[in-house]
Amino acid sequence: MKKIFLTLSLILALAACGSGEGQSPRSEQAREEGVAAATRLVATDHGDTLAMQEAILEARATASKYMILDDTVALREFDEAFHNYLKEKDPQLAKEIF
Repeated sequence: MKKIFLTLSLILALAACGSGEGQSPRSEQAREEGVAAATRLVATDHGDTLAMQEAILEARATASKYMILDDTVALREFDEAFHNYLKEKDPQLAKEIF
């Protein structure tokens, strides 16, 4: 389980390294998708590691479309919304992941 969280943390850290200024036309959508992905993760049975892996992979797949579009601003918005929602709704899980 810790390997999953370590992997996610590394991916999020790398994604956050991109520099983008201002707003993206996809910023609002990215924030909404980040919250939705975090909501699914929080709702997943934390004892079911396969379900947790699936929720994390789905979140990364959603975020990857912003990477493919080279939209670092939207990617940052997704990651921040994901992270902030987890910190607010499940601080223990957020602590393990981040």
